[in-house]
Amino acid sequence: MKTILKKLLVISGILAFMSAALISTPIQAAYDAGQRGPGNGQVGNGNRGVTPGYQYTAQNPLTEIEAAGLQNAIREEYVALNTYQAVLDELGQVYPFSRIVLSEAQHVAALTRVAERYGVAVPINNGEVFPYTYASLSQACQMGVALETDDAALYDELLADVTNPALIRVYTQLQAASLNNHLVAFENCK
Repeated sequence: MKTILKKLLVISGILAFMSAALISTPIQAAYDAGQRGPGNGQVGNGNRGVTPGYQYTAQNPLTEIEAAGLQNAIREEYVALNTYQAVLDELGQVYPFSRIVLSEAQHVAALTRVAERYGVAVPINNGEVFPYTYASLSQACQMGVALETDDAALYDELLADVTNPALIRVYTQLQAASLNNHLVAFENCK
């Protein structure tokens, strides 16, 4: 009796796994979630997760407003990345900047993948930083609070003009990371 029960459990597990695989492939699920699927490379490898020579076709093309908004979002994430890196360059590998700068690089990569998927020109990182002066880690963290608050507000503005599901998904995820992770870390920084 136990052997039959074990076989039924194994078979039901295999069937559940196979049906899940038919619904969504792992590579597509990772791509849709703004993460890397197998073989998509690392940040900075030049292809940013897009297969060279392959032109993605968009089922829901971006409007001009959505494309411009996406470029603005990339520029905003560049500012955060550059600013947090400048803090690290000045103060050393201090928490939470040492962790959040890596997250900002992932934000840029996620937005860049969407831009490339829809054929939107990716802006160049011109090295712009958030205009704020600080003399201590505590003051730098207050700057982080201001920057993350501005970042979340930008996503509110962008989401008001977006109907494309891929943009809605990535903007919502990035805004949640800013509000629920980065902002909290900076508010708790001493």
